[in-house]
Amino acid sequence: MLLVLWSVVDCLAQDFSNLRSHYVAISQNDTLVIDTLSIVPETFVVLLGHDTVSTERFELDPVEALFVWLDESLPGDSLRLDYRVFPLAFTQPQFHKSAERIEAAVQESVNPFVYRPEDLKEDNNIFSFGGLEKSGSITRGVGFGNNQDLSVNSGLNLSLAGKLTDDINILASVTDNNIPIQPEGNTAQLQDFDQVFIQFFNEQNKLTVGDFQLRRPADGYFMTYFKRAQGALFETVRPLNNDKTESAKNNQVYTQASAAISKGKWARNQVLGQEGNQGPYRLRGADGEDFIIVLAGTENVYIDGRLLQRGQEYDYIIDYNSAEIIFTPQQLITKDRRITVEFQYSERNFSRTMFQASAGVNTEKFDAYVNVYSEQDAKNQPLLQDLTPEDRAFLAGIGNDIQNAVVPAIDSVPFNAEQVLYLMTDSLGYDSVFVYSTDAELARFRLSFSNVGEGNGDYVQEGFAPSGRIFRWVAPDTLGGQVVRRGRFSPVVLLVTPKKQQMFTVGG
Repeated sequence: MLLVLWSVVDCLAQDFSNLRSHYVAISQNDTLVIDTLSIVPETFVVLLGHDTVSTERFELDPVEALFVWLDESLPGDSLRLDYRVFPLAFTQPQFHKSAERIEAAVQESVNPFVYRPEDLKEDNNIFSFGGLEKSGSITRGVGFGNNQDLSVNSGLNLSLAGKLTDDINILASVTDNNIPIQPEGNTAQLQDFDQVFIQFFNEQNKLTVGDFQLRRPADGYFMTYFKRAQGALFETVRPLNNDKTESAKNNQVYTQASAAISKGKWARNQVLGQEGNQGPYRLRGADGEDFIIVLAGTENVYIDGRLLQRGQEYDYIIDYNSAEIIFTPQQLITKDRRITVEFQYSERNFSRTMFQASAGVNTEKFDAYVNVYSEQDAKNQPLLQDLTPEDRAFLAGIGNDIQNAVVPAIDSVPFNAEQVLYLMTDSLGYDSVFVYSTDAELARFRLSFSNVGEGNGDYVQEGFAPSGRIFRWVAPDTLGGQVVRRGRFSPVVLLVTPKKQQMFTVGG
């Protein structure tokens, strides 16, 4: 039993060890293959009995494991060969996985493991867009000062134009920066800082996603508008009967549809010119707002019904951020000139959505069209005003009488010397008259005043206190039995109401 176990252990040791030792009988110039693996040449030793044989008497090829006896005198006994082997034969191909098993699945590839280096061309860089024409810039800036921390600013301006496929073209303008400025309104041409869009088009269809402008439909007289919007616009023009000749322009069907968020609110101002005063004249919003920001390039200015041109060398210049317009010497302003300004301004009291659709057919014999336009405020999404449940109920109750959307702004509070407070009294038969007071016993009311327009209020601004403006009540006049108010402020809050505008035209 012990002999069997020793034999098994000896066999396993031979399998897992790279040491080899065995006897060979040779003849002169005899070549022997002594192993199937390549031999480590430094470990090869030939023994004859107990003596080591000189290396001049034999030749060894360690790669192919070949042994050749060179000496003319042959040894009388067998030779003992001791050596170690490499774990592989260098004459055989070595691989981790057989290429024959995967070559059938790789088309047009003789050897998928062969690496073929290629020169890096311009088309392989990270800014490559294939055959598209691109232009733009990447900016980096660092800002610091004695009153601010270190800040890092960056911006991207990218323009693309070209073909995506054989049938689809692309035109894109992508901007990634937060520059709170608008272009100057002193030139005829404007550079838009926030015009971001991607446009896909071919001969018949066009899809625009991003910022775009909506103008009055080509067909129709009554529906006139100019809007800057942000959303999606789809346009298609198709010839009748697949006619692709030049006469197809007179026989076609067209469709336009858009869904977007309106970037501004439309307003029209009738400006009262002053004799010899070229400006500036301040523009106001549709609800009488004083401080507005006009969207660049949306204004149309008319004098006596004639459309003017923007620019210092033309008719007028405009400051979009302060909403002020100045006329050049080419347009002398008098009190008799009729000045009309139409524009869009930034107004974010409610989120405003817009839908538009136009369709028509043009033939040599007849034309027909239909246009639909809808713009509405999201009444449940106020942005710049906080409406209480009472305010919402009040707005729901007034219906379409939006001129009545005012709520009192009178609050009874304890006396505070750091606030502008009023006492309530009566004067000339009028009750609930508020008078500015610093009396700790009587000054119990805090008021918020709104500008309701000249002749629509009972208070005027009298001065300033360290904690705010001071307003004074002025008694109204009575002319011909009619009460005429003399102030322009009132202790109320003007609630901005959600509005909806819809237009529909059809014709032929």
